[in-house]
Amino acid sequence: MGAQCSSVANLNSNEHLFQLCGSTPMTANDPTWNQLFSFNLQIPLSSLENHEVIEGTAQLFQLLESNNQATRNTSALLRVFLSRATELKASAQCDNRIFIWQTCNALFIVRVIFSHWIRLEKEAVLIKKFSFQEENSCESLLENLAVQLVEILVDVPLKEETALLHRESVQTLMLLLFVAASSYLINNKSIIFKCLMHGPGALHAGLLTRTLLQHYCQHQSVPVRWLRKPEQGGSIVLGLATGLWSLISRNSSTAESVDAVSDFASQSLLLLLVLTNHCSTEKNWSNPYRQALLSFTDSQDPVQVSPVHPSACFRLDYSVLYSTLCDRLGDERTTLLLYMLLHQHQQFRNYVYTHADIQRMVIALLQELFNGDDQGSHHLYMSLIILLLLSEDEGFNSNIHNVVVRNPLWYTDRVLNEISLGGLAVLVIARTIQRNIVKASDKYLHTNCLATLANMAAHFRRLHPYTCQRLVSLLCTLNKRRIRVVQQIKTDVKGDSATGASREELEQDLSILEEVLRMLLEILNAAFTHQLGCNQNLIYSVLHKREVLDVLRRQPAFQDIVANLDTVSNYFNNRISQLNEPGVNEILQSIQLGCVDFPKDQLKKFPELKFRYVEEDQPEEFFIPYVWSMVQSTSALCWSNDEITMGMNNETK
Repeated sequence: MGAQCSSVANLNSNEHLFQLCGSTPMTANDPTWNQLFSFNLQIPLSSLENHEVIEGTAQLFQLLESNNQATRNTSALLRVFLSRATELKASAQCDNRIFIWQTCNALFIVRVIFSHWIRLEKEAVLIKKFSFQEENSCESLLENLAVQLVEILVDVPLKEETALLHRESVQTLMLLLFVAASSYLINNKSIIFKCLMHGPGALHAGLLTRTLLQHYCQHQSVPVRWLRKPEQGGSIVLGLATGLWSLISRNSSTAESVDAVSDFASQSLLLLLVLTNHCSTEKNWSNPYRQALLSFTDSQDPVQVSPVHPSACFRLDYSVLYSTLCDRLGDERTTLLLYMLLHQHQQFRNYVYTHADIQRMVIALLQELFNGDDQGSHHLYMSLIILLLLSEDEGFNSNIHNVVVRNPLWYTDRVLNEISLGGLAVLVIARTIQRNIVKASDKYLHTNCLATLANMAAHFRRLHPYTCQRLVSLLCTLNKRRIRVVQQIKTDVKGDSATGASREELEQDLSILEEVLRMLLEILNAAFTHQLGCNQNLIYSVLHKREVLDVLRRQPAFQDIVANLDTVSNYFNNRISQLNEPGVNEILQSIQLGCVDFPKDQLKKFPELKFRYVEEDQPEEFFIPYVWSMVQSTSALCWSNDEITMGMNNETK
């Protein structure tokens, strides 16, 4: 048996699996377990392969479902695994590959059964299914399983022979948490969450958080040497490796299989996000994983800082984490992790603000905004909110104008040979506003864009001419759109415009446009008030399109702020009018000289533009469905198309 590799097709003919699913009860001491766990199961490495296993074992599952209430074989299986799991640490130290391999097979069988049952049952029902009908027995096998999986991840060292076991532990724990999440969202009652948040499972919360972060930073794959090690002779020790090698070879032409082998870091991050985004606002529960994630200290900092929370008992190299985050901001799982750290981890946020290589992070975020049409909306929001969080720091706003970016190839609207990081940020954010107003009119998105620009405005310096042109062109485009909407409202006598929009929709569009226009005018005003002498190109662009000020001046909503811009525009326009046939260089030189004598006391002072990001009152209503949507789309587990959507979104409405 050890020499043969089991495919999904012949699982249904495996006599030991049939015995597990059949009508004969199996005790924990039954010798059949060793034979079953020694069978060369082809453990799937991707979502597609997991789907094949679930579909291929449907008949076996139906047989198990009909017999399990009488046999309780699933409980016996779980007891056998739990018994074996307690010996794993010693087995790993002794390099007992056979025992580790068999235990991994046992966990895989448990996971397949879970994968079938979570489609049909809630947590309370599953707890009954995985239990013995014994008097005076209060033992919860599922709680014990959750605790044991945590202990495997934190106690069993990650190396070649244990890598697949770690991966299985991550995925099985994810399935348990999915079942628990449904119960938690319905009535805030979940045995598994209680166990993991303040029961026996919480004892290792800090260690598990550190372990998952380390896996994420190290990007350690399930070692290829262990998977691709086929040998002749049918050695039982290498049976699993041989089976996996044939599975990989079968799909080696697909990117999914290759990615699955090296995706252990991402799966670890998914588990961390699930653990830290539940029970975040509970009055009666505290989330030790979230506490640990948001307060761990820098291992390279010589100053030992006492942890705020007992669970935050670990140190991690901030520089390694920072580098990992910057490299993977194209992945929305990474973007969410960075958001959580910047929003609520004060020490790490301060580290990022003062990091010499800040352009690495900012450029990665700007690239995601630039490619916004190709990204999910949540990913776009998270990237933008991170920029807003960064812009809350005045040092950051000032420093980004001292960093020069050369030839960013991803910016395809125009060749930019050399531009400051601050100018590039203004350019991309202004572009995002324009694209959003035209395509989506998403108030939430453009509000965050404007807040970011507003925080930066008082620090604008030496903006690239193209940046200034696009910023002022945005003002002109929005004004034209405002005029068009006003005309539509005036001609919309019956309540239905030619565009098909109702009067209410048109008035809402007008309100949004006027809000954006007002904020853009305030941003220009802040730049001139605080940094007039460093913004010759911006002054030039305003003078070139000064007719837009003539139009806006006549609108009561803009008159006060336009008055300041008029003062600047009139002053420099008078100077330029004295030049004889001036070219661009002569105009810019005249503006530069004029900045020295500009009467700043003539500018009316407006409140300083300062915006801070604030989460919604019930953040779990957004973040829990968001995290599970990422699990559905990026984990190696198999989910039905609407399984998570129905299980999560409907419960949070």
